[in-house]
Amino acid sequence: MADDFVAGVGPLFGPDFVEVVANDDTGRQYTLQIYPDAHNPQLKAAGLPTQYYFQPQRVYLAKKETSPADFDFGMTVFKGLATGETTLGMGSVETVDGAAESGGGFCSFTTTFAIPDSVLAHAVEKLKSGDHTSAAERIATYFNYEPGAPEPRLGLVPVAESSVTIAVPDLIKATDGTRTPMYISAQSTGKGSIEQHGYCSFLVTCNQFAAGAIAGSLTKGVSPFVVTNNLKEMFYVNGITATVHVDVDKVYDSFSAAGEAGFGWFDSISASYAWSECLTNGDITTEIEENGTALDPKLKDWVEQKVEDMRKAAMEVVKAEIFDWDPGKTDSQATADRGWWSSVFGGASVSLKADHQRRGIKYDQTIILNETISVDQAVSGDLNDLEPAVKANLGKYLAIVDIGQYFQKVQVAATCAVNFSEKLPDGTELRDPIVSVQLEAGYPDYNDPQADGKPNLRVLGQGFHYTLTSKDPKAAMQPAIWTADNPKDIVSMSWLRLDDDLDGWPKDQVMLRRRLVYDGDDPRVNLSSAVAAPGGGMVVAELVEPATTDHVPVLTVAQVGYVFVRFKIRDLPKSNITVTITPTIGTDTYPPVVVTRANLTNALWEVFSDKYFDVDSISLTISVDVSGPNFTDDPVTYSTEQPVTVPVPKGRIKYLSPLPVALPKPPPDKVDVINQYIHDTAG
Repeated sequence: MADDFVAGVGPLFGPDFVEVVANDDTGRQYTLQIYPDAHNPQLKAAGLPTQYYFQPQRVYLAKKETSPADFDFGMTVFKGLATGETTLGMGSVETVDGAAESGGGFCSFTTTFAIPDSVLAHAVEKLKSGDHTSAAERIATYFNYEPGAPEPRLGLVPVAESSVTIAVPDLIKATDGTRTPMYISAQSTGKGSIEQHGYCSFLVTCNQFAAGAIAGSLTKGVSPFVVTNNLKEMFYVNGITATVHVDVDKVYDSFSAAGEAGFGWFDSISASYAWSECLTNGDITTEIEENGTALDPKLKDWVEQKVEDMRKAAMEVVKAEIFDWDPGKTDSQATADRGWWSSVFGGASVSLKADHQRRGIKYDQTIILNETISVDQAVSGDLNDLEPAVKANLGKYLAIVDIGQYFQKVQVAATCAVNFSEKLPDGTELRDPIVSVQLEAGYPDYNDPQADGKPNLRVLGQGFHYTLTSKDPKAAMQPAIWTADNPKDIVSMSWLRLDDDLDGWPKDQVMLRRRLVYDGDDPRVNLSSAVAAPGGGMVVAELVEPATTDHVPVLTVAQVGYVFVRFKIRDLPKSNITVTITPTIGTDTYPPVVVTRANLTNALWEVFSDKYFDVDSISLTISVDVSGPNFTDDPVTYSTEQPVTVPVPKGRIKYLSPLPVALPKPPPDKVDVINQYIHDTAG
């Protein structure tokens, strides 16, 4: 009946194992180090399945559980160029030279030390057939499978703890002192899974140039990261007695050398390095027996290097002599270590005593190892498994994003080009015949962009006013109106930008509605009722652009329709000559333009009208008046026999500057009189 209670107790301690080479379903080869269970002879005798344990050999990049063909890896490179025009929240405080530039990256991935199920299945078959390396004499009887026996079981060496570290390129040091230093930081939980899958997840964060270096490395198939799982594995041992001899001063010297090598404060990793130095230098020596018989050198070395209880026993006797630590103060990083070193010092930060007194003290410590012991084992790996997948489909593993994509806005920044007040020294009036201009702009409402299948425009009639030389970020919104009091204002209106185009409405498109209030008493204004309506001595014209991508509209008085002519006539030698040009366009004749020597270069004719888009000519009646030097002299007046026709372009704007105008020929019988008048006139 006793055999009914036989069970596996764990892998047999020691350095001996067999190697099994097996392939997965893709043909990839794995070499497994396999340990037998310490009770395999008893299990076999009881007719129970024998048990075996494989040692994790390497860290691999894990596959996604939801998509087993893909690696559990993703890198994001982000970049952005944000301005007040395009991006929410970008004011003068947030920008430099009008823009905010940003870039960087991060990647997350999961590693595993698991072996595929197909490999384990093939390995079991090879254990059954004896297709493995020869077993050492010490463990040979644990591997004698016989046909007809129960199917052997193969699993992971039991893991009690897994401390995880990640090594990343020291880009900070590599670029120290440059104007573009790199920054990289890696995060993990610090503790890995102790299950057979051995999953560990990581997050690596980079600044702009480091992100470029890391992304470039990965896309070339070169792994810039190394992940290490420091495992505390459980082995079965029986009847081991170890006496540890410790030379305190020599141990201090070895730990001091480790500190000079770059370790200031000690953790499990740096302390393990110092422990190995102590064994090599003879600072710590051991006598180890199994059931009264000394261990062979190979097994003795394995116990010294691997068995945690050996280290802890030695450190317990020297910690008060050579180390500084405060048991009442724990350090977050040291506490997170959770390795054998942390268990000795309770999570406190540990350093060497600066004033160690050499007294030649030596200690002996005897420990007995029975049943389960913990053994330290480190397995490492990189991400080079990713190379073929990245080269086959880079977009699956690398995302490049515009960080402002989801925070964009559409902005209309409108200016006014109306001349509200200007008169030349010669009296020429350049002031536009307008009282005010107003703008309304519309864009689909982000929260409700469509109504009844049409764009649901959110129309704004006010905005933020500023000038090129002055801006008050805290100023209140004001109506988008320009008058003689604020002609240089820039008025900004903004909406949340649509994520996608609407049917018939591209996401860059806006609606603009201009209202121009003209001086109805100005003879230059001649608007049709189709675009304008009278309003108390004013004429209001409304112009609508239902769809435009012009986000910087300039409001001008000429937008309703404009005729501009600058007449160029010959030099008038004396002030007693007056030229009168009477223009006609369409069916309308306008007040004459009077030209004298004083305004010869500014003989202008302007009309603000929407009536002449299709007109392709104007006619001019030109007359000349020459006055005598004396008040009683009869003036000489003559003009063109017929109006002079001048072709003009069709369209909203007719702009002729200059327009040469030939003066009519004087009557033959008046030539002498005209010349005499000019000769006798003073200036």
